[in-house]
Amino acid sequence: MIFNLIEKAEDLEFLNQELVSKPYLGIDTEFRRTTKDNMKLSLLQINDGEEIYLIDCLQITYIEDICNFLFSNKVKKILHSCKEDLEAINSWTGKDLVNVFDTQLANAFLGGSYSIGYQDLVLQEIDIKVDKNETRSNWLRRPLSDSQLRYAASDVEFLSHLFIYLQKGLKEENKLHWFEEEIKRITSESLINEERKNIRQHLTKQDQKNFLNEFNYLIEELSEKNNINKTLFFSKKLQKLFLLNILTTDLQAALGGLTSWRKSLLMRPLDKLIDSYNLK
Repeated sequence: MIFNLIEKAEDLEFLNQELVSKPYLGIDTEFRRTTKDNMKLSLLQINDGEEIYLIDCLQITYIEDICNFLFSNKVKKILHSCKEDLEAINSWTGKDLVNVFDTQLANAFLGGSYSIGYQDLVLQEIDIKVDKNETRSNWLRRPLSDSQLRYAASDVEFLSHLFIYLQKGLKEENKLHWFEEEIKRITSESLINEERKNIRQHLTKQDQKNFLNEFNYLIEELSEKNNINKTLFFSKKLQKLFLLNILTTDLQAALGGLTSWRKSLLMRPLDKLIDSYNLK
């Protein structure tokens, strides 16, 4: 596997001029979380479909316009399980990525696992085994070993292949608009406010338990019917937060916190359940 290590700002500035014109880029990061709320970006891996670049973010101080390709709406950024990568990139640039495609999320919309790792997804869809040896490596140590660099490069090697396959599947199942709405939510806003504590409606603990059991059964039915991963559609944690949102505000406010694709699947079957517990 051939890759290019970028350790100087002038080299990154030159590379930026090339990457900003690409239709899509495979992206991954290596970082170290220093505290619960802070992380340090060590390496930014980029695959432009022709070459792989490893950008050493410890050697290069971020300055404005040095990585315009990350923030261009014209360039699709392909990541796998993107949340921590987005946080890591923000810790270096102070900016948020736009136009993101998450292969883990796309796989879940097609009925696959919502927790599948990159290596397992590559094996599942492309039948290629990707090295996992440096997963717990020290990415803040310099110089990085050849083994670390090869591992980092392999993490973006097949992202474009997955993107093409998964996007095709989303289009064929008419779920691309659901995916786009969900990735926008993930990259910009939270689904439900967990901080509300003032209960305005009352259900006994037993009624709450019964409601959640019936709600979970409904989610299982709808997930199977629509070939969507259940955890992606409505995890048990989200079910509890949804009920809490109803009890602390009202049904309309709780529904208002959901993406439109979830509401479109839920509204009619949920209506009877809501009525049976007098939660309107």
